[in-house]
Amino acid sequence: MEQFIIQETDQNILILKINRAPHNFIKLAVLEQLGKAIADAEKNHSYEGLILTSAIDNIFISGHEIIDLCEEDNNRKLTKNLRFIAEILLSIQRLHIPTLTIINGNCVGFGLELALCTDFRFIYDADINVGFPEVKLGTFPPFGGIYRLVKLIGETRARELLMKGKLLKPQAALEWGVVDAISNKEDSMSDAIKLLKGMSRHAPLALTAIKRSLVDATLKDFITVIQDDIEDYTTIVRSYDYAEGKKALEDGRTPVFKKG
Repeated sequence: MEQFIIQETDQNILILKINRAPHNFIKLAVLEQLGKAIADAEKNHSYEGLILTSAIDNIFISGHEIIDLCEEDNNRKLTKNLRFIAEILLSIQRLHIPTLTIINGNCVGFGLELALCTDFRFIYDADINVGFPEVKLGTFPPFGGIYRLVKLIGETRARELLMKGKLLKPQAALEWGVVDAISNKEDSMSDAIKLLKGMSRHAPLALTAIKRSLVDATLKDFITVIQDDIEDYTTIVRSYDYAEGKKALEDGRTPVFKKG
């Protein structure tokens, strides 16, 4: 079996690196391995924190392969796959230890959905884009990213990113509160470990309780929202809008969506 998740440990910090060359396009098999790694981390009480990043230099996540979710004209299977992905992301958010994403390349669409599931986000000091441009391609982030973004930066700024498909550079992402710090490539891992190790020195039961309470507060009504998102997304990926957005991206042109 191909190994899509590289696992390392450093000072009791678990490091998970997504490794699907050449561009880290996510498919179900990658998420299955990620989900197993998260489940194992939940059971291993020697870990003091989790770092999620990419194993590919200057590439974080290039998106997820929708075709992998719905190769057949089967809405029940599509909905099942969407719920599976949403549960994997939710398991990251619910992990009992502090978590952090190191964003080492463009973090758009599914990449940002994934990064929003961790407690903290560091980003490289580089020419990186952050945002949800899906509306320009005829779709939207269906795995809870909208809900998490609103909780993180507020409705006004979330609306700007989502409805306009606006992309932020690292400094703007920091100012908007989407990321917590800008770090250079050489120091990002050590900075992340230092942050997580600092928190691990606090009372572990209190830290776990705080993490649980923060997650519970964030997820209030979340399950209802994500169920509605999944139903909408199931419809959208069968629509003209998605087909046109995908074709336009392949052709290198601006999509022309039908109105009404």
